[in-house]
Amino acid sequence: MPPDTTTTKAPPSPDWGKLAYKLLVIATLPLGFLYLLWRLFLKGSWREGLAERFGFLPKNLQALGQSEDTVVWVHAVSAGEVGVVEPILRQLRQAEPQVRLVLSTVTYTGRTLAQRKQLELEGIFYFPVDFPGIPERVLRTLRPDLIVVAETELWPLLLAAAHEHSVRTCIVNGRISTRAFPRYRLFRPLIAWTLRNLDLLCVQSELDRERFLALGADPDRVAVLGNTKFDEDFPQVPPEETAKWRQDLGFTQEQPVFLAASTHPKEEEMVLRCYHQLRAQMPELGLLLAPRHPERGDEVEALITSFGYACQRRSRPPAEGTPAPADARVQVALLDTLGELTRVCSIATVVFMGGSLVPVGGHNFLQPMSQHKPVVFGPYMQNSRDLTELALREGAALQVRNAAELTETVRGLLGSETDRNLLAVKAQALLARNVGASRAMVKRILPLLERT
Repeated sequence: MPPDTTTTKAPPSPDWGKLAYKLLVIATLPLGFLYLLWRLFLKGSWREGLAERFGFLPKNLQALGQSEDTVVWVHAVSAGEVGVVEPILRQLRQAEPQVRLVLSTVTYTGRTLAQRKQLELEGIFYFPVDFPGIPERVLRTLRPDLIVVAETELWPLLLAAAHEHSVRTCIVNGRISTRAFPRYRLFRPLIAWTLRNLDLLCVQSELDRERFLALGADPDRVAVLGNTKFDEDFPQVPPEETAKWRQDLGFTQEQPVFLAASTHPKEEEMVLRCYHQLRAQMPELGLLLAPRHPERGDEVEALITSFGYACQRRSRPPAEGTPAPADARVQVALLDTLGELTRVCSIATVVFMGGSLVPVGGHNFLQPMSQHKPVVFGPYMQNSRDLTELALREGAALQVRNAAELTETVRGLLGSETDRNLLAVKAQALLARNVGASRAMVKRILPLLERT
């Protein structure tokens, strides 16, 4: 009897990383439940779109998943990341007009901003929680060919499920902040397993590349391509619109305006103290506060009035025919709306970019630069490390160490048109020299679609 030469194919080895992460998630389920209750009932930020967060997509996206069209799912956490992916979406649309683009966000502000930007999307939905079974449900429903994630959104179960379903995945504008890097290293085995499920990482700088490699990324899949924030479609605001903004916010056409943009709790109080000191020498100075989270409008208004100032809110314009304040020069205005900050920057004389006097990490200061405005920020700028270093090296922005230095720096800029113009000119040169990252990233992304 001849020997049996048939072989039995060995079953695929289990994904031990996925199994370990699932066990970790299940073990921390009570904490996750408490977090969900906090989001739902105390903070209230997850009440809208709760079904989507658990993987139940709206009917239009269910229909899209049943079609034979190529679907690209782009994810941006909040408003800042929407700005990051906007030029990517434009470049993808231009390069592959037939591709169907969908966008997910975590926050309401991100979703609202994306809707206002009119990004030619097939749909917008809330990002599903990374809990066993939920990412798989979304992938079965949407059936994307590619998932594009902004910056450092490493969701282990989603990326693992995408890998199992042969869905290509990539990071765009990838970065790892100095503050976050030590925390990631504590969980290097988990991070390394997650990174192995990515097909491409497009990162901002060589330092970001080194950090991703130290965490276990494949060197052949990491490309340094720059920062897409330079490719944002910044509007050009005509003089008549600037004049209308001044009128609507209660300022005269001549008075200087100090704009504090994307501020956070405790920061508004520092800015108001700074403004109070500046007015001792410049009584005509106006202040415009634009909190990072507009839903804090009532809280910020109460703080403004506690300093003895009238407050004109963008979301609550005065009734038609209401007389202007007797002394508009002491008016403090509050921009408590979404999607208007870049255009409103046109009225500013000097701009302070918030999230930087408190340990938040700073925010994108290219918006006021695009409107030819001098920019000042505080010491906490780790979220935009490379951009900050570049701006400071080229003399396109000023950094202060504390609120006292902010007062002195703003005072100096308000008193010197020459210094303001010099910063604005250098900022324009900075913007012009660094465009093109989104085009380079899309060029690297398109082959992933060809391989699906």
